[in-house]
Amino acid sequence: MFAIILVDPEHPHNVGFVARSMRSNGLSDLRIVRRSKPLPRKCYDTAHASAEILDNAKLFGSLKEAVADCSYTVAFSRRLFDTVVPHISLPELPSVCKEKNGTIALIFGRESRGLSFEEIEQCAIQCEIPVAGLMSLNLSHAVSVASYELCRSDLLSEGLAPRSKPSITRRKPATVAQFDNMEKFIHENVSDRYKKQPWLNASIRSWLQKLNPTQAELSALFGLLKSLVK
Repeated sequence: MFAIILVDPEHPHNVGFVARSMRSNGLSDLRIVRRSKPLPRKCYDTAHASAEILDNAKLFGSLKEAVADCSYTVAFSRRLFDTVVPHISLPELPSVCKEKNGTIALIFGRESRGLSFEEIEQCAIQCEIPVAGLMSLNLSHAVSVASYELCRSDLLSEGLAPRSKPSITRRKPATVAQFDNMEKFIHENVSDRYKKQPWLNASIRSWLQKLNPTQAELSALFGLLKSLVK
C-alpha cells in the first residue's frame, strides 16, 4: 500500500493534478502537510474525476505526524544532500518496495524548494527522478512519473488498465452502398468534360477497390471530397 504525501504544496492547482494522477494510477491515500485548513477550493478545479481523493485527504501539521503509521518512507528530491540517507534513482524504486510490507510513504516537497535537509533525514531513503540537465519536474509531474513507475511494475492494486481495442466496425471493409454513393457524388460534381467519358464510373470503382478501404476510411474520404466541393 502506498501513500502520497505532499509537504507544504504552494499551488492549489498542483494538488488537484496530483489527485488526478493518483486516480489514474490506482492510488487513493493522499496526505498533505500544511498548517492551514481546509484545502483551498481551487484544488478541485484540476482534480478531474478525482474529487473524492481530495475529500478524503488527511491534513497534518508535520511530516512526522503524516508518516506515523507508515512502515517505510521515500523522500523524492532532485538535490543531493550530505546525508547518510541512501540515495537511489527512480528505476530502482520498484525492487526496493517489493521487499517492504505495510504502508510506504512517497514524500514530495514544495514546488519552489523541495524537501528540506531535516525532512529528508526523517526518511529511510532518498529517490531521484532522473531528468536531463539541472532541471527538476513540477510537483504533479513528479508524482505522475513516480506513480506510473510503480504501476507498470505491478506494485499498485489496479495495475495498468488494458487499452480498449478499436470498434470492429472501424475495420470492416467498405460496402457496395458506400461505393455507389461515392461514385454518384463524384459523377455529379466533375466537370462536363469528364461526365461524357464512358470509362468514368468503371474507373472510379476500380480505383476505390484497389485502395481496399474500410468503412471508416471511405466515409472519411467522402467527407473530405464534400468539403473540397464546398
